[in-house]
Amino acid sequence: MTELHKPVYIPSIEGSDIYNHMYRGRDIDFKYIGMIPSSLELNKLTTLGFKTKSKKTNSKLISSDIINVKFKQKVDSGKQSIKRIELKLSKLDEDRYEYKEKLSNFAEMIRTELGQEKWNGLSQSDLRHKLYTTGFTINGIKYVVYKRSSAKSRIGQCLFIKEDLYEPMIKWSRMGIEFRNEGIDIDYPSLLAYESLVGSSLEDTVYINPKNILIVNDVSSTFSRLSNVVRTGKDGYLDSFPEESIISNSLFDGESLLESSYFSNGKSMMLLRNHMFKSAAFSCNIQKFLKDHTPSGIDYDTWEISNMYSEKILAKDIHLITTPSSVKALKFSNLKGSDKKMWDYWRKFVLKDKCVFGVCKSEKKSKRGYDEYGKVLQQTSYQMINSLPITKDDIKNFTQLEKEYITKLKNDDEFFISYLDQNKNDMNTNEMFVDLYLKNNQIAKTKIFKNFRKKTISSYVTHIKNGKVRLKGDYCVMLGNPIEFLFHSIGQLDTANPKALALHNNEVYTSMFEETELTGFRNPHTSPNNVLLVTNKKTKYIDDYLNLSNNIVCVNAIDFPLQDILSGCDYDSDTVLLIKDKYLLDLTKKVFGKYNVCVNKVTSSKRKYHVNNTDMAIIDNELSNSQRYIGRTVNTGQLCMSRYWDLLNKGQSEIIISELMKKIDVVTVLSGICIDLAKKMFEIDINKEIDRISKTNELLKEKPLFWRYVSQSKSIETKKYDCPMDFLFEEMDRLNYADQKEEILFKDLLIVRDAKKSNRRQENKVLSYVETMVSKINNTYSSNFSEDERERRIDDIIKYYRFFVEKIQINENTMYSLLLKISNNKRDKIATRLLNTLYLSQKAQFLSSFSSKSAHF
Repeated sequence: MTELHKPVYIPSIEGSDIYNHMYRGRDIDFKYIGMIPSSLELNKLTTLGFKTKSKKTNSKLISSDIINVKFKQKVDSGKQSIKRIELKLSKLDEDRYEYKEKLSNFAEMIRTELGQEKWNGLSQSDLRHKLYTTGFTINGIKYVVYKRSSAKSRIGQCLFIKEDLYEPMIKWSRMGIEFRNEGIDIDYPSLLAYESLVGSSLEDTVYINPKNILIVNDVSSTFSRLSNVVRTGKDGYLDSFPEESIISNSLFDGESLLESSYFSNGKSMMLLRNHMFKSAAFSCNIQKFLKDHTPSGIDYDTWEISNMYSEKILAKDIHLITTPSSVKALKFSNLKGSDKKMWDYWRKFVLKDKCVFGVCKSEKKSKRGYDEYGKVLQQTSYQMINSLPITKDDIKNFTQLEKEYITKLKNDDEFFISYLDQNKNDMNTNEMFVDLYLKNNQIAKTKIFKNFRKKTISSYVTHIKNGKVRLKGDYCVMLGNPIEFLFHSIGQLDTANPKALALHNNEVYTSMFEETELTGFRNPHTSPNNVLLVTNKKTKYIDDYLNLSNNIVCVNAIDFPLQDILSGCDYDSDTVLLIKDKYLLDLTKKVFGKYNVCVNKVTSSKRKYHVNNTDMAIIDNELSNSQRYIGRTVNTGQLCMSRYWDLLNKGQSEIIISELMKKIDVVTVLSGICIDLAKKMFEIDINKEIDRISKTNELLKEKPLFWRYVSQSKSIETKKYDCPMDFLFEEMDRLNYADQKEEILFKDLLIVRDAKKSNRRQENKVLSYVETMVSKINNTYSSNFSEDERERRIDDIIKYYRFFVEKIQINENTMYSLLLKISNNKRDKIATRLLNTLYLSQKAQFLSSFSSKSAHF
């Protein structure tokens, strides 16, 4: 196994801040909250002199050789900057005269320079173009645009790299192929997506020699089905048309079969990455299958099988079976003259890189717990719940498990402590409260614990109000027609003969369940069209030749519109949530087959791009917009869906509200288009399409009740809708209060020391550290960070102040005095964080400050 380099944290900076630094002399703050993960790319960077250093306060490796640049903010013009300063001045307290004077002087300086170009404003789009085409300089180092990070490929952020690292890294990323030749047609949006595959975060590596790879043609199943076809109508906007449509499913899209000897630890799938290669490889007894199906009269050791290029490979040498859908390099075969030449070139490049494939992930079990019978539980989403004809009684049935669970969280101390233990992490205070409870279970009767418990349970209830209801089931990675894939590899696939198929129609096979009917959902999920009904069927062929864990499901797409039902799924690790619930199954049967599958017939863009930084900026601007689009699209779809059920439940006929359902069809297709924009453009204005749907007559100004948790706006007007999510909202508002418990003082749990002997200087230092830490954490929550950046920033803040508190030699008297301040309510606002900081940095002294009382957890 190739050793993976430890992740490196890099600055993540707004492009507007870079512009203000470059052209307006503003200071710039390097927050190392971006990340280059353990990856093939990071391994390569380290061989080229990528400079890193270790942070003293948390041992993280950091580097400023690459900077992640965000384009969420525009550059204010000089006049806009002056207005902003004047507004800030009007809100400052009078005693801040020094700061006010500084701001006033800055505003005056801008006024004197207003005629200069640097004080012109820039939109996000223009800013991206400027930085992409000219680069930027910070601390004397020139940075140029490099590529999207794989993790940020859909949100418009981009990596910039030190100029001297650019050429060797982009050449390696593009396998030494020159893409910038004029006059050669290049699918540039796809290139930008595929060159980033080597940057994917890896868990492991695996060696696969290209000489052991059998590549065979992709196969499609094509058939006719009454569908809701979404395309541009006569008025120039997308519309839904019920008609017979040709559906084409790519049977093995994004998947591979890999000899079982490559797998360990009970895993059945490895999501593989290499140069322009992306595939979910599933554990398969390839050699057993080939031996069992050796043609009569042929010696297995000499049996040769032809790949799609008529090259012979010995059957005994085949370890991996794949198709062109996984080898993305083949999309650029015109640069080498033919598919065959590009295939040969790709194999040589993989050999040159020592046959190392990165493993991004494997299938994973739910972390949502188990029911009383030991059956795994997984949560739904609000889109799933809101796509079904759920009644108030159904909601009562669905939420029974959660209501009982919440009651136990409220009233059973050890159950609550167990919940904390299962959900602890480096950023919350769960572990501290667990250890305190184990030391003295009377902590559960203190005000600070009760407040923490109330807040924790309130967050859990809010989580459920967001549609996160646990039911029996889990997400399974989809493996498409694997037995047919094996037969195809030896030239014996016959999709026209139903008897030859391992699975038929909506049959699936997963070891998670017995033979039974199940409900299936995939994200993104929009409407009843996306609800899947399947029958789990045990199949000997699959048992014999595949080694599948509970979280793999074999599915069938031959003569069955599986991929369109599941919003354009493929098999490069896409998952489907399978649920066994009798109430949900009844509802599934009410919609499955009644709502036609939606088929995307939206015209893709014919625009040609040149491989240069100007066109890269154009593509990435559109991609950045797509993230705003997808949020609006999903939300608009759910408003339509809520109103659909609301009208239907109030007696409106389906014929009258059929136009509303057509809008939902359009949203279903639009959500898939937004996701595809990372590598494919379309001939539509997505924003205008969403605007039009938002103005649908049936939609109301007031949003449904549950929208308080969906919308980021705090000023929305809501009203009660007769829709599933509002039924859930109301049901979770009817929960019983916790049982009354006696309350004891926090200080009564402390072993009495001499507070007068406390080191006041140390006390003040600790309190100052924690107050500053809490302030910075609160500021982080209100800042414009992405979720992962916010987590990294908070983690850095906590570890930074923990580092300095650890250096203080706190004695028992000082610890007692600090804990007494919490008990006397003098530090209410920072009490929990103060406790946790003392616990993390001075654990032994902290815990020894509490008297012992046994707990049974």
